[in-house]
Amino acid sequence: MSAWSVIGLGLAIVGALLAAPGLILLGGLTLLSRWLTTLWSRYGLRAVSYQRRLGSDRAVWGDEVALDVDVWNGKLLPLPWLLADDFATDGLAVQGRRLAASDLPGRGSLQNSWSLLWFERVIRHLRIEARRRGAFSFGPVRLTVSDLFERGTNSEERDLPATLIVRPRSLPVRSREPARAPLGSTRSRSSLFHDPALFAGVRPYAAGDPLRQLHWRASARLDRPVSKRFEPVHERQVLLVLDLQTVEGPHWLMLYDDEMVEGLCVAAASLARRLLRDGAACGMLAGAQLSGGGQWTYLAPETSRGQLGRIDDALARMRPIIAAPFAALLDAVPRRLVPGGTVVTLGVRDPSAFAGRLRRLQQLGFRTEHVAMGASAQEHATLLQKLGLRSRVGELDPDWRRADALVLAD
Repeated sequence: MSAWSVIGLGLAIVGALLAAPGLILLGGLTLLSRWLTTLWSRYGLRAVSYQRRLGSDRAVWGDEVALDVDVWNGKLLPLPWLLADDFATDGLAVQGRRLAASDLPGRGSLQNSWSLLWFERVIRHLRIEARRRGAFSFGPVRLTVSDLFERGTNSEERDLPATLIVRPRSLPVRSREPARAPLGSTRSRSSLFHDPALFAGVRPYAAGDPLRQLHWRASARLDRPVSKRFEPVHERQVLLVLDLQTVEGPHWLMLYDDEMVEGLCVAAASLARRLLRDGAACGMLAGAQLSGGGQWTYLAPETSRGQLGRIDDALARMRPIIAAPFAALLDAVPRRLVPGGTVVTLGVRDPSAFAGRLRRLQQLGFRTEHVAMGASAQEHATLLQKLGLRSRVGELDPDWRRADALVLAD
């Protein structure tokens, strides 16, 4: 028996002996209060259901995702006050809400409270605003019930894991020079592969040409079947290699420019989408830590339908913490790409530190091209061009949030 129960019982007994109704009433109220507290402490969270439902586990920056919070009191005992602390990764933006501070590092609390009658169910419809690229995890959920006097009587944590991946934007890729293919290759006179984005005319139909390559209007006009002809290009396998270190100095200092990191991710997603759309096998290599584990990322070049989603997911999970220096990534390329493939590097730093490695890759039979971004992009591109290395400037004007295209220029 608790101390308050002993006090209440003592007051009731003394009131009865002294014929004092006030003491009896006070003792009875004390006992009742203690009994109610015990009642909600013991049975408050029994048959209480809490569910969190995401409209989707994937989103693109700028999207909105539905979030439904469903709570149900499945017993006769009403709940004067039920509080749910739903822990989520810091930076999650919920429309009309702010994440409260929590005792878990790197996580905030999405708080909801209710007063529930017996067998009452309430569903709240919230909206998540995808304001930041990243992987946002949910869980656990801490439920707390209180009695009629708003005293927290019992709480428990429930594991309800979920993850929302917010992918970076992807934009159309344009080239300022019409003689240059926007994929980073110079048009060639002959090649086994062609760029379907570069229409070059028609040719007589040959047995085995796919039906989608037939030019129906020209065939009807010429009264004979003709097929579309496209500009030939050199590359078939392309590996995007990202330099996510945006501040000069040792990579282990963990200093970064957040705007530049996001711009590089947008550029990488845009190039990957364009390459895959045009039939190239595209892969990615980056030395940044991943949320949820992983020190670096390698995706082998593929043309499969799910490759773009894998690249976008990897970009979403990348944190601006460099686990491997960029030079080490370039040294690993010959073991992960067949000779004759194209290596497209993206970065904002001075490329003179790794120009020698790009030249070595060319000597090994790889085509290389650097896409320089940031405020000094033109200077960095010119530096590599003077060294005999292919380089172009990548522009997101006015910035990665408002740009309508990734523009490539010499």
